[in-house]
Amino acid sequence: MTFPYRPLFLLESATASIFEIKRLDVQSANPGDVYFWLYFDRTSRQLSHLTFVSMNADGDEQQREFAQGRLQFNASEGTYTPTGTGPALALRPVLPPTLPAELETALFALFRETRPSV
Repeated sequence: MTFPYRPLFLLESATASIFEIKRLDVQSANPGDVYFWLYFDRTSRQLSHLTFVSMNADGDEQQREFAQGRLQFNASEGTYTPTGTGPALALRPVLPPTLPAELETALFALFRETRPSV
């Protein structure tokens, strides 16, 4: 299953990518049906949903809270700190946020498997 989407943010490290997409084929008043944050582990090649909790912006600084961790970023750097155990992950924003083929393939496969309600 493929679908139209727009990448809004893409942050990468040597071991992971974190990104947000907006589905363009979904009309809903619920942002959870339209916007998705995802975490791609480059070692295992696994893509998983990040469960959005809240967001904050202070000037150029962006913050996102997920059940799985906290993401802070600006135009030049970012940090993802997992909840519980694990070291913080230094990230670099990719501008414009264009998903490479491996991320897009994983994205479509994840949505095919999970079939979110639309």
